[in-house]
Formats: sequence, C-alpha cells, structure tokens
Amino acid sequence: MNCIFAHPYFKFIFTNMKYCLLFLSILWFSLGMTAQSITGTVSDSLSHQVIQGVTVYLPQLKLASTTDIKGKYEITSIPKGTYEVEVRILGYATISKLITVKGDLSLNFTMVVSPSSASEVVITALGNITNTQRSPVPVTLVPHEAMLQQSSTNVIDAIAGQPGLNEITEGPGISKPEINGMGYLRVLTLFDGERQEDFQWGDEHGILIDPNAVYDAEIIRGPASLQYGANAMAGVISFKSEPFAESGTVQGSVLTEYQTNNGMVGNSADISGNNKGFVWDLRASNEDAHCYWDPKDGYVWGTAYTQSNVRALIGMNKKWGYSRLSVSILHREIEVPDGNRDSTTGQFAFDIPQNGQMLPNSNNFMSYYPNIAGYQVLDHDEVWWQNSINAGKGKIGADIGYTQSHRQEIDTGTVAEYNITAHDIPYSFKYQVAGDSSGLKFTAGINGMYEFGDNAPEPPAPYIRYSEIPNYTDLDIGGYAILQKDYKNLTLSGGLRYDMRDVTGQSMYLANYATPEQQMVPAGTPGAYQQYAGFSNTYNGLSASIGASYQLLGDNYVKINLSKSYRAPSIQELNSNALNAGANAYIIGYTNLKAEQGYEADVAYGNNGRDISFEVDGFYNYINNFIFSDRTDAVIQEFPVFQYKANNAINAGITAYFNIHPVITKWIEIDNGFTYIYSFMPGQTDSTQYVPLTPAPRLVTKVKFKIKDGHASILKGTYFEFGLDKYWAQNDVYTALYTELPSQAYILYNAGIGTNFVNKKNGRVVCSLYINVTNLANIAYVDHLSHSQYFLAYNAIPATVTRQSEGIYNMGRNLGFKLLFPIGGHKTSNIEKEVGDY
Repeated sequence: MNCIFAHPYFKFIFTNMKYCLLFLSILWFSLGMTAQSITGTVSDSLSHQVIQGVTVYLPQLKLASTTDIKGKYEITSIPKGTYEVEVRILGYATISKLITVKGDLSLNFTMVVSPSSASEVVITALGNITNTQRSPVPVTLVPHEAMLQQSSTNVIDAIAGQPGLNEITEGPGISKPEINGMGYLRVLTLFDGERQEDFQWGDEHGILIDPNAVYDAEIIRGPASLQYGANAMAGVISFKSEPFAESGTVQGSVLTEYQTNNGMVGNSADISGNNKGFVWDLRASNEDAHCYWDPKDGYVWGTAYTQSNVRALIGMNKKWGYSRLSVSILHREIEVPDGNRDSTTGQFAFDIPQNGQMLPNSNNFMSYYPNIAGYQVLDHDEVWWQNSINAGKGKIGADIGYTQSHRQEIDTGTVAEYNITAHDIPYSFKYQVAGDSSGLKFTAGINGMYEFGDNAPEPPAPYIRYSEIPNYTDLDIGGYAILQKDYKNLTLSGGLRYDMRDVTGQSMYLANYATPEQQMVPAGTPGAYQQYAGFSNTYNGLSASIGASYQLLGDNYVKINLSKSYRAPSIQELNSNALNAGANAYIIGYTNLKAEQGYEADVAYGNNGRDISFEVDGFYNYINNFIFSDRTDAVIQEFPVFQYKANNAINAGITAYFNIHPVITKWIEIDNGFTYIYSFMPGQTDSTQYVPLTPAPRLVTKVKFKIKDGHASILKGTYFEFGLDKYWAQNDVYTALYTELPSQAYILYNAGIGTNFVNKKNGRVVCSLYINVTNLANIAYVDHLSHSQYFLAYNAIPATVTRQSEGIYNMGRNLGFKLLFPIGGHKTSNIEKEVGDY
C-alpha cells in the first residue's frame, strides 16, 4: 500500500483531502442546525381540483413528498441553496423549476393534463442541473415505471431498447453498453454519481450493479459530460437509487421475480427511513438462473449465474448541506459459454469429462450452481462518501470512495487460474452556484481516481496461473469548468476540461513458463520468460463542449452541440499478453498507443406537444487514433490472436423517437424509437474499412392500452401492451479473418400486462403485478453484438466461425412475472398553512 501514496499527484490530493474530511466530520455531528422546509398544494390547471399522489421531488437532494388526499405536500430538512424542483404524476406534464430556499417556503403548483409526463424532466449528469428540453445534447430518461414494467436479465439489458443505446452480450447475464455505436471504456457508468470501475474493458462479464437497486436512469448520448472526464467519450449512463423516504416515515418494498426461460428467481427487499433529515436505507437482493434455452441450440451449456448484493446508506440533511455514506457488497458467480460441442452429434460438451460424463445432462442444464462449466467469481465492494456544503451563494461538493473489484476465472474445480484484484480510489471536489433569477449556473472542480491492480500468487499444481494484464498503477486527474445561461427561450452551455493519466505496468518474468511449476522470478533469472516488459506512459488532453437549445413556437425546439473529446488508453490496450479464456482469444496490447481525440457535432429537432412528442438527433464524430482489437493470422494455445491497434475513424448516425399520446383518448399510447449508426475507418481495405461491433439499425415500437379505473374496483392502473423490435441486417462489418460476421434481419414480438391491487378503504396499493413475454414468436436469432455467436469448439479445440449459424443463438421465448409489495410510507398530513401561488 505504500506505493499508493508515493505518487506525487496522489500525495498532494491526499494531503489536502484530510483537512476537508476533518471539516466534514465536524459538520456531520452538527445536529442542532435545523434545515428548511417546502409546503404547498398541487391542483389541476383547468378544474382547479386538488390532485392526490403527485410527487414533488428535489433530485439534487433525493428528497420527495407525495400529495395527500387534500393535494398537500411537505418536504422538510432542506439545506439552504438553489435547487431544481420537479413535480410529476402520470397523466400530467411534468413541471420543472429552479427555486432558491433561504427559509421555510410555501409553493403551490398547477398541472396541465398530458399523457406524456417526460416533457421537462430534470437531469443531473451534465454537471449543471437542467431539464431534458433545455439540454443542448440528446438525453434519454428511463423512468421508474419503465424499469418495473419489463423483464430483463441484467441492469444494461433493462435499458438497452432506448434510442442510441445497445448492448454487447455474452449470454443473458453478461451485457456491456454501447452509446452511438461505441462501448467499453468510452461509456462511463455511474450509480448515484459514483464511477463504476469493474474491468470495463473485458468482454466476459457485465456491469456489476444490482438491477433491483436501480430506480431510474439517465443516458447522455455524446461527449458533452465534462464533469466526468475522459471515459465519457461516447456518453454517460447514470443509474440512480430510489428517493429517500418522506420525513417522519419508514417505507420499503419486497420484490419477487421469476422468468421461465432460464428459471431466473429474483428477490429483493428494501427498507428506508427519514427522521428530521437523518436518512437511511438498506437493501438486500439475490438472483439465480440456470442455463437458458433457444430454439436452435436447446439449453445452452455454460450460461447459469447467481448474484447477491447488500447495499446500505446513512446520511443527513442539515442547514449547512448534506452528507451521505454508502456501502455496497456484490457477489456474482457466472458461467462463461465456450461453445464446445461433440463433433459427432453437435451437442454441447464438457471440456474435460465430469465423473466419466462427456455431455451435460438435464440436471446439469437445470442446475442453479454455476460451478461445473468454466465460470467466474466476481466480487465488487464499494464505499462512497458524498458531501455538499453551503458556501456563500453556492455549494462545495467533496466526495471520496473506495472500490475493490476481485475477479477469478475457474476452468475446473474451485481453484482460480486467473485471479486479479483492482483497487480504485475515486475522488471529486467541485463548486456549484446557480441563480433562479439570473438563469446562470456555474460548476468547476477537480476529480479523477487512483487505481492499482495486483495479480494473485501462483495457484497450487497442477493449476497454472495466467495473467491477462501485469500488475499496474493508474492515476487520473482532471479539472473542469462548466457554464450555463438560461434565457426565456434560449439556453447556452459550454465548458472545458483538462485530463492527465499516468499509467505504469510492472515487468513480469516467469520461470518454468506454462508448466505446473511456473513461478514469478526477478529480472535476469536464467531461462526466465518475460511475459510483460515494464513501462510508464503519461497522457494529457483537452475536452470541450459548447451548445445551445432554443424553444420555438408550438412546443418545438432545436438543439446543437459541438464537442471535442479525449480518452487515454487503458492498461489492457497497452500491455495485454495472455489468453482471455472468456473471450475465446489471446489478447496482445501495444504500449505505443496514443490517446484518442474525437470531434463531434450533434443537432436535434423535436416537439413536446400534448398529443405527440418526437425528437430526431443527428451526430457526426471524427476520431483520431481510434483504438480497437484487430484479429491477426497467428494462433497461440490454439486460440486466435487479437492485437490492439489504432486507426482514424468516423462514427455517424441518427437516433429518433416518435410518441403518440392523445389527450382525448387517454387509453392508448404508441411509442417508437429508431437507431441507425454508420461507422468506418477511411483509407482501409474493403475487409477492414468498418468499425467492429457497429450495431444493426433498429426500430422499437410499443402500443399500450390503459384501462380506466373503476370507482369501486380493486384494480388500478391496469394496462396491456404489445410491441416489436425490428432489427435490419448488418452487412457493414470488419470481415478480415472472420473477425466479424454479417448478421441477418429479424423481428422480436413482445407483450405485457400490469396492474395494481389496492385497498378500497384507503386507496393504497397492496401489491403490483407485472407479466411480460419477450420473443413471443420464439424465433431463433442472433444479435449482431452477441459475442456468443463466435463460440465454437470441438473436443475443446476452438474452431473459426465462418457463418452466423455455427455459433450460439440468443435466448428464445421468455415469460417473466414480477410481484411488488410496498411497505409503510404512510403519513397523515398536518399541513394547514396558507400558501401563495407559484
């Protein structure tokens, strides 16, 4: 651990950080400082009737209140400052407004009827808080209702149908996001503002976030999020947990889920409370699944998984600001399919006999214990301390965390042959100021992380350790400033960011290489094999963004944004030299890689009308030194060899949505989302001109029928929905050496139903039921971004896949059931104050 603090950059940060943490500790115990409150009434703009069940929400503080039967709400324990307030309920247009809280405040809101509730929803991931209509870049919001009303196999799968977003998969439990056709380390994933650092460069495991802990999500498409730095080159996915309970209440929920295809059983329980600004939350979740089934392969060997997560939070909101401490412990065991088959029958086969058995039987396929096939054990532990302190007219944010990601790959038995731990210390310091009357918002700060990774010692014979990357250290530090000005119809936004990365890989020498007697030895040892040469690279680069949005007549608006992005290479891209069993490839890095530099233009036109809403976004991105993994004609250990290289690339496309939600016929809603990406590398040959893993064009359509609530019915909010996902063929592929295969067109049909069971005496929800079916027609298909389509071996010897039908197909029909039981949260309102109109 001494090596951590030896780095001069980190020593400077740590030395000054301790004074800030001491100051924050003193503030934590300043319990006597009472915060402010907001009270008011929400009513219909036409009938002037009060509206029950409206959520009044302060996103920056995660504080919310729901109006009672008299339409009244109360949010207490609010620190002094300027905040965006959001007022929302299904059936009405969402209200978003900037307010300044100096003392107790009284605000009334009047809402306009609109089946579309997402017209001006607040977003927080751009640095300066704003809303979707004024954001200069395309932003997609996935509300809580959308997360609940579907069946998915992981947290990325739950949002992957949104325009501009795709997922790279390796079975149902493994998904990585792509935004506008770019993925891996170009997409930054956040949970409650914390950077998700868990080996994003790997193909063979997904984002380690418990999907049950996610309440909603924001997706920023494009490199405009200067707040988060270089790894946001393609965009940001910001997952958020549930808002805190109302003051004076304890609330919770119990969710249970079952999916028929892979037998996935999921359970999650949450309990939280809020007592005069002291907030707390505790969640525990578990998911288990056996192998999935498809019409072509039957049950697919090596696709079972299990995952458990415990997450806790404590915090307080006081007059001076807030402080929150979060802890998460996640454990995942997941099989990784390799496509090994019996050469005679074509059935899936074990790599080596299991108790004299060569082919998996029904008990193996239906087992919930993923420890027979090759599998991974992934542990992801996090601690995150977030603070906001009032400073004059602004706020000082001071956050620090620690993440430990432990990854083991096990071929047979229980001994890991690949065993590495990555430690991350992310930090962030920023100053924010906003004026509700001036419309001016300013944010400046410094953030980054320190990361170091260590390979475990050699396992006992006969196991042989392999190390995909060397032991390494990585220091990222960046400074930024973002300015936004809101006029009546015009919003201007711009900013600059400068990043530095210092990445060092240690040398590694092995005696008795690739034998059970293999061991690490010092440099100069006679006969030793040098797996890694030591190196130290420093990168620095500038990011910038300038944009505008303008609100036109008739609910129309336009947006334009110009941005310059930067990304330094990762440790795997620089210095890999080992078999990646999960990817079925031998990966080699290149230490002389330069940083990527992107230049992007985004233009959008949209309309947020009462009956229809649409937006069309076009983007063009030119990238210098675009880094990708290129297949060579070499073979090592019977696996194909891929080496990282760089070319200039052009990434362009169109994303759009068109939603119909007529006010007169509230019982129907039609939503459509379209994605088309075209990426190529100029000056290359016919077989190497296209950027690998560019998604196929896609249209997602959903029709929802809403049943009118009966006055005496125990069913409320009942709906039926039908949809289709149309994927066109993708023929613009990197065909050299069968690196990538063309994909065929297909259509997936989906359906769903949901309702709430209520107590007729008090109108409270007792239970919510959601039933969904995906791939209703049970077609055999292969998604273009599925790595499993390339997995084929006979007698454990990998074979080159030359046609899409030779590999593994995607999941067949899947019927999912969810039951959600809310607990507590009820508080009798005692708000009797006279309030002024807002």
